[in-house]
Amino acid sequence: MKKFKLLLFILFPLISLAQTPQIKYLDFEGKEISYSQFNKIQSKGILVGQNDDGTIYRLIKEREKSGKINDYKELISFVNASLKTNYDSTKPIYICYSPGPDILNTTSRIISEEELDSGQQDHIKFKNKLDKEINGQVLNVFKKESQFVYEGNRKIDWKKDPNNEIEKRFFSEYHYQHASFVIIFPNGEYNVYLGEFSYNKVFDYVKSWKKKNKSK
Repeated sequence: MKKFKLLLFILFPLISLAQTPQIKYLDFEGKEISYSQFNKIQSKGILVGQNDDGTIYRLIKEREKSGKINDYKELISFVNASLKTNYDSTKPIYICYSPGPDILNTTSRIISEEELDSGQQDHIKFKNKLDKEINGQVLNVFKKESQFVYEGNRKIDWKKDPNNEIEKRFFSEYHYQHASFVIIFPNGEYNVYLGEFSYNKVFDYVKSWKKKNKSK
């Protein structure tokens, strides 16, 4: 019996150690580096991408991406059918994408109604300005619910990313902290910004798109 207890005493720490996930830290090129090296670079304000289970962290060099899709109309039709919405494929759409809980969108403190109201008012102002600037539409989607991002949120209308379609198209490589966005124009051109952002960044893309298309 004593031998059995001794064996358990030895095995339990080993089992616990085996169950502890091995965390990897990657540089801009995807090569593994030490935590101290990683933290020294990241502390300068560099964006970090992580995988879903938080076992891989990578330094991200570029937060901005642009490109063009050839099926904008089909994408809007899919969104409408999946979410029972009525977005218009002849208008631009701004999509805010939340990947799920992380250190920037999760907190143990209680958020006041005043703070929630303030966030809602900022969101309403943004929607109104986007509508005025380019007749733009707004869609907020999430992959996993977090403390302030969930279906039925009475302050901001969040929807579950249908079949993870938005993630697969624009944010598939990593989880970028807090939230990211993509703005897509009716001709299929889009701009993506990864990680925490200001609404002002959206209008930088709007301004550039209007300027570009005005000259055509």
